[in-house]
Amino acid sequence: MYILNLITKQITKNIDDICFKQDYHFVLCNPWELKFFKCALNLNNETYKDCLSFDDKVRVNIFDEYIFFTLTNFQMIHDNLLLEEINIFLSEKYMLLVLRKRNEVYSQIKELMHENFYYKSNPTLSLFIMYSTILRIIISNQFDNLGMVEERILELEDEIINEVVEDVSSKIRDIRFICRSCVKNIRPLTYIMDNLLKEGIEFFSNEDTHKSYLEKEYHKLLQGLDLSIDKLYNFALANREMSDKLLDIYSSKVSERTNNLITKLTIFTGMAVPISIITGIYGMNFKYMPELTYIYGYRITIIIILLIIIISFVIFKTKKFL
Repeated sequence: MYILNLITKQITKNIDDICFKQDYHFVLCNPWELKFFKCALNLNNETYKDCLSFDDKVRVNIFDEYIFFTLTNFQMIHDNLLLEEINIFLSEKYMLLVLRKRNEVYSQIKELMHENFYYKSNPTLSLFIMYSTILRIIISNQFDNLGMVEERILELEDEIINEVVEDVSSKIRDIRFICRSCVKNIRPLTYIMDNLLKEGIEFFSNEDTHKSYLEKEYHKLLQGLDLSIDKLYNFALANREMSDKLLDIYSSKVSERTNNLITKLTIFTGMAVPISIITGIYGMNFKYMPELTYIYGYRITIIIILLIIIISFVIFKTKKFL
């Protein structure tokens, strides 16, 4: 747990040292530490329970005292996609960020708490900036992980083309599942961001000039995020299309191998036909066949068969059928 006082710029881990009613705070904690803030911040019971369980859903709720926003972050680790829920509570006086794991996103957000870009004259605007910056960190992290997915798709494509893949069908299935999961978790963000832009602004709407200024800043910051999420979603769709094309490449390689096998079998059949004719003729049970009594007949027949095989092989090799 880390608590940043935007007025004093002090970071503490002790909740007893702060007063949420007077100062402005940014809080970074895990779901099990959220119980220390439930009463102090008057958190809705439904949103509190939602933070304690992972349900793989993206949502936004506008309450009288805060905006609750939850999303699913994903991370590629050893060709596996790990999902993590991130919950954000935003009000005029505080922002509460709930993370389950201490990963790269957690480290970057923790470093953000030490940066010195806050507005002393308007701490609420500082909260907005931190809010948008945190979302940009998460979006940037997802861009990086989508880049890793793209690299894995290209590597698998090269392996399929070069025919060096074992259990290729299972690998294609896994990468397609990862791409579909990425699209599934990013798609709701495009709609949720629209809700944050429309309904979130109403949270700060007021005839007060101070709040009108906050409303404009809030809208400006989220508009940029909306464009970034659209690009992220398009990137995820492109990866999914690339992963689907792996099936086409794999199918074409299988068809190519099958055609090559059929071609070779056809060639061997063509080489065997003259030999079959010769053996068929001399396998007839006619009484008067002059070659049957010829002393060198067997040797000549074997030589003719070998010549047929050699000549056929040379012809097919010249024509590049073999």
